[in-house]
Amino acid sequence: MMSQNPDANTAYGNLHVLLVDDDEFLLEVMKVTLRDLGVASIVLAKNGFEGLNKYRQAQVRPNLIICDLCMPQLGGMELLSHLALDGCQADILIISGHNLVPPVDQHWALANYNGPILNLAEKIARIQGLKVHASFEKPITREKIIEMLDLVVAYNSPAKATIPSAT
Repeated sequence: MMSQNPDANTAYGNLHVLLVDDDEFLLEVMKVTLRDLGVASIVLAKNGFEGLNKYRQAQVRPNLIICDLCMPQLGGMELLSHLALDGCQADILIISGHNLVPPVDQHWALANYNGPILNLAEKIARIQGLKVHASFEKPITREKIIEMLDLVVAYNSPAKATIPSAT
């Protein structure tokens, strides 16, 4: 008899995750970890175009999108802009290995930005109306994945910040 994963949170079973990253190894590691933690469904995309198409064509719309910033063809910022135009209501977490050191890639929209890219990306996405909760620097570990999911679950918890009214 298989025992349940002690890290599994029953609220994770309500998550339908779209993972968008050009690092195929990371996608596989995250998929295995999310499945192990009891996430309802996981869809993988290797770049922004694929992520946008999978979001738009999903039988069950993802309610959590974990998106890398620096990807070929269509980067994370561009993907987030398209999702905003689509009226995306999913919770969004941004990941990147290029927070303070941009990649040497003049085609990347944020390659010349001098500052914490993750912070800027969060602000831009929020201004566009997206529900970005946080950003995480790579490497992404099992502990960071649990932290990510717990953050989203806590945000969506009906018991969040209920203040009794004074009568």
